[in-house]
Amino acid sequence: MTIESGHKDIRNLIIGDNAQFHIPIYQRTYTWEAKKGGQVEKLINDIIEFSREYKEDAKVEYYIGNIIVKNQTRAFQPERVVIDGQQRITTTILLLCAIRDVYLNKIKTPEALQAAKNIARALFSDNDGLIKLKLNNMEHQNTLRTLLTGAIDTITATDKYTRYWDNYQYLYKKLSSMEPEGFQYFVDTLDRIKVVIIFLDDAQDENSVFESINSLGKPLSGSDLIKNFLFTFKNYQCSHNEEKVLTDIYTRNFESLFSAENDVETQLEIFFRQYIALKTSELVNQDPKVIYYSFKKLVGDIGGFEECKDLIKDITKWGIIFQTIRANSNKDIRQNYIGYLKSSFLTYATLLMDIVEKCSRIENGTVVVKDEDKLMLNETLRKVVAYDVCRLLGGFPAKQITRFTPTIPKRLKSENPDYHRNYAAAFEKLVTSAPEGYGQPSLNKLRRTVVDIDLYNRMKKQVLRFLVLMENEGKKELLSFEKDLKGCEIEHIMPQTMTPEWQISKEDHERYLHTLGNLSITFNNQGLSNKSFTEKKEILQRQSRINLNQLLLNYDTFDKSAICDRSLKLLNMFAKAYGLEDSPDVEVAEALDTEEISIFEAGDPTSRKLQYAVFFDERLAIRSVTQLYEAVFRRLFSLRPELFFSTDVGAQIKLTEIGMKKIVIQPVSVDDAYVIEACLNSRGKFDRIKCALSVFGFEDKLRIKYAQQINQIDSDVLLAELD
Repeated sequence: MTIESGHKDIRNLIIGDNAQFHIPIYQRTYTWEAKKGGQVEKLINDIIEFSREYKEDAKVEYYIGNIIVKNQTRAFQPERVVIDGQQRITTTILLLCAIRDVYLNKIKTPEALQAAKNIARALFSDNDGLIKLKLNNMEHQNTLRTLLTGAIDTITATDKYTRYWDNYQYLYKKLSSMEPEGFQYFVDTLDRIKVVIIFLDDAQDENSVFESINSLGKPLSGSDLIKNFLFTFKNYQCSHNEEKVLTDIYTRNFESLFSAENDVETQLEIFFRQYIALKTSELVNQDPKVIYYSFKKLVGDIGGFEECKDLIKDITKWGIIFQTIRANSNKDIRQNYIGYLKSSFLTYATLLMDIVEKCSRIENGTVVVKDEDKLMLNETLRKVVAYDVCRLLGGFPAKQITRFTPTIPKRLKSENPDYHRNYAAAFEKLVTSAPEGYGQPSLNKLRRTVVDIDLYNRMKKQVLRFLVLMENEGKKELLSFEKDLKGCEIEHIMPQTMTPEWQISKEDHERYLHTLGNLSITFNNQGLSNKSFTEKKEILQRQSRINLNQLLLNYDTFDKSAICDRSLKLLNMFAKAYGLEDSPDVEVAEALDTEEISIFEAGDPTSRKLQYAVFFDERLAIRSVTQLYEAVFRRLFSLRPELFFSTDVGAQIKLTEIGMKKIVIQPVSVDDAYVIEACLNSRGKFDRIKCALSVFGFEDKLRIKYAQQINQIDSDVLLAELD
């Protein structure tokens, strides 16, 4: 196994032998442009400038970069698989096409015609149709073939929209505008335009080389690296026909699913992250290298053509399901359910993919839901919606479950291998019995908490979608979660800025302003503004097309009791629509009160003391939630301070430079330079700790033990009674 390197001028690089350059599928597409300031224009101008400056010194050479190729032979045809440098190679071949055609169409001397013939023979063989540059990703191969064969008069309208044609046209016009003597001098100068070429032999692993190179400075995406891994055929020989089969499946059946996306590489990377989670029940970090190495670990060594084909077919199947759910494009899936879940799609992606796969089959690249499974599919989605809404109304952040949801199919299967036969019931049983951090809060608990939770500031977008979900309930014509939400806004019934018409205390205004009972949706937010409740009712009765707003007509005044009543009415409407029932409200935390438990399993910490905490296997003598809050964030900041700035963790805890700590209420230091705000109730501190642990991937690193509760006289209550 050897690696050789050398220097070649760009003319002999292409026409020096009969080896075919092979651009593998995992390479990015041809991106160089000829527009002003583009790479093609710069290359040509640099060559012209070099030829003028060193016209009298023929020994000086000009290097334009490096090229890495792997030499291999298939069917007795030598090939050079391009690992790096395809932009330079392709542009050089287009330059030779332009030189050939200037010789043919302008110079026309016997020597020029012979030169054109020699170039044509090097670029294309009439005997077997072999062209000098083969694109394995099949992108505009016909355009390139037309240019290499010299059949310019057969170019099509479609061909004219490609970069190959644009760059050829630029090069041809540039060269044909030169005087014959200047043109020939330019051609002769190409002997002095060099590249450093590195040759890998047939035994060298180009996969590892591709992973490490990045000559243009743009990081390789996870999908680039995965495609490279699939198509380097490291452990087996793959014929041209077999490679074409694999290429067609991958590009036409799989990659085409994402072709309409704004950023194809990013969306493919997101898919592969979910694909890995689906197979392993573990959601890896959103990092290209992490996704790539996790995929390699999942797949292992690919032993042959059939194994590779089966793998690509499996990826394609899950890609079809993934895009069908995300695009909400299957008529058999209830639009209200999947439309609501779309904003949390990546939180539930692996679960939703498993649900759809269990209730459907793939036909001609389309998800077809089995007739007998349509009811089960939508009933299961209904339960997922109920789970998400209950957590929303209970004030639980969605980030808590991002690493829990990929484990749900595995958990269901371990309970019952045939869980999919009644997926809805199995899912509901799992989430209603799961620990509080991951579970679905009971209806009894929601009735106690929904009247007080600030949903507007914490979960504004989710609340808007919930209200649209409820508005759509029982309707044939649904509000779209995409189009209609653009003009839909949350309306505070009791306004954020109080006016004399509103008879409510300042304390109650602050407490209930952003709670569910005071929120509705409207398409005329400015028209309602700070009007009195009577005026708002009249406007809503006369103009509003939102049925939820008709509930307001039941109230003569809108005070604390009305807001709380409306919160409970909305909750009960949802419970009735989604089949939620009252159940014995036994909190997990109460059952585990005397045990050491994960913070995600712990119940409400309000008025609770701690016996101790264990963080990263270190037992901490901590007695209060405030002490825990400070200790956890100090440790996290010492481990990964950058995550406090690159995520919303820092904003949630009001991370502030110590010199500005006066703007922070009850500041506590996390290091010598920064403070955080500690003016939060115990539940707020718990929520922020759990959110941060989820972001850092440390969900399993913190355990606590509550101190045993002792009934004590509440001194504040006693004093109030004495007064």
